[in-house]
Amino acid sequence: MNSSQIYDSKLDEKGVKLFKFKISDYVNLLPELKMLLNTSEIERAQRYYHQKDSNRFIVCRGLLKLILAKEVGVDVSRIEVSKHANKKPFLVLNPGLHFNISHAENYALIALGLQELGVDVEYLSKDFNFTEILPTVFSVPEINAVLTAENKNKTFYKFWTRKEAIVKATGKGIDDNLLKINVLDGDNFIDSTFQLKQNTQVVSFTVDHDYIGGFSI
Repeated sequence: MNSSQIYDSKLDEKGVKLFKFKISDYVNLLPELKMLLNTSEIERAQRYYHQKDSNRFIVCRGLLKLILAKEVGVDVSRIEVSKHANKKPFLVLNPGLHFNISHAENYALIALGLQELGVDVEYLSKDFNFTEILPTVFSVPEINAVLTAENKNKTFYKFWTRKEAIVKATGKGIDDNLLKINVLDGDNFIDSTFQLKQNTQVVSFTVDHDYIGGFSI
């Protein structure tokens, strides 16, 4: 499997494993990866309108199952992924092993750990006019940080991936009020109504040229 593990001292200390891979590297393995999917997963792949989206789902789900199987030491045929009421996925065989997956364009990330976690990757699109949504998702200090940054585009996506990673760790989803989540560098206060655990941590990292990631635990 041609994935690479991202090493970070803060992640290693918490027993977290973070993998990245290029989806295009696995397109030639689609038949083999598809064989790892169950009936409902194959039906889900077939519901995608665009073939590239179907292929991406097959690659990501197949690799996720292979990574989970290796982590728990069982044959991949025993790996079944289900969802909680909040739609957050979990491993039926070992619910205590938490995982999260994210993809954007040609990259995907998979995170594993023994506590709730979230990961997000975004392509640094230069065509997206993010200024229109800033007031709906960013606080005033965050907006100021974006607009005064040397690289406004990268700073926007750095903050966005941090927020996404946090809400994915909680299982709340991005429909919740992202204004409550402060993600400036350093220590931040987060509105107690968002019900985060104390000392929630989030880190940013470069996935590749024009890709940025965020991870929360």
